[in-house]
Amino acid sequence: MKKQYFKYRYGENLDFNISEKEFVSIIGNNNDLIIHTLLYFHKKVNLFVGDKEFNKENLNVIRRRMSIVLNKHLNIFSGETVKDEIVYGLESLAYKKDDITSLIESKARLFKLNHLLDKDPYSLGSSDKVKMKILSSLIISPQIIVIDNVINQLDYDDKLLVFYILKEFTSNGGIVINFTNDIEETLHSDRIIVIHDKILACDGKTINVLNEEKLLKRLGLGLPFNVELNKYLMDYGIIDKYYLTNEKLVGAIWK
Repeated sequence: MKKQYFKYRYGENLDFNISEKEFVSIIGNNNDLIIHTLLYFHKKVNLFVGDKEFNKENLNVIRRRMSIVLNKHLNIFSGETVKDEIVYGLESLAYKKDDITSLIESKARLFKLNHLLDKDPYSLGSSDKVKMKILSSLIISPQIIVIDNVINQLDYDDKLLVFYILKEFTSNGGIVINFTNDIEETLHSDRIIVIHDKILACDGKTINVLNEEKLLKRLGLGLPFNVELNKYLMDYGIIDKYYLTNEKLVGAIWK
């Protein structure tokens, strides 16, 4: 059984836990509220990361375990170059210089940013800025990475790359919490949490939540195109189960 590592409770109607190795998409009309409570203390919020409660005494430990990529900070930088931006978190954790150099080189190649390390971060396009921010968060080896509505700014190829990297992160024990307003992104997660008006409206495995078509449409979320297409093909007997990736769906059609 997977160990529960992230526990969040807000008031009486919003309560969920996330286990290690989970990739969770959170969608709904209260994402900004929840992100705010992950950044600042709130009297109505009970938050545990591992065995530590989110409070002033444990703040440094929590910040080490949980890294957050904020949409509103996408154009805020602490370094003069992309490399400086990435180095910042490692230096604050007292990594050795040789370790920092090799780690940055390997991670930059993984994210296809190695040719941009000496560039001014302000000169980067939106997709490269997002990759740099996610790289900077992952390179310090947190247990949890929280992503706040930035994946939609990646171009198509970069999006596939980042989802691949994030899935690798979870397979090695990490947790990904992706706050998004784009229902299409949820296809890449293991689980979807739907929050509406500070209430947990739905929570479950990705395909199970996406089967709640009436609920999702009532909340103004709709369904991913791929799921709509799956439903259409199943109605006509062309396929007999869901295929959430284009590759698997095409393969099933042409069997």
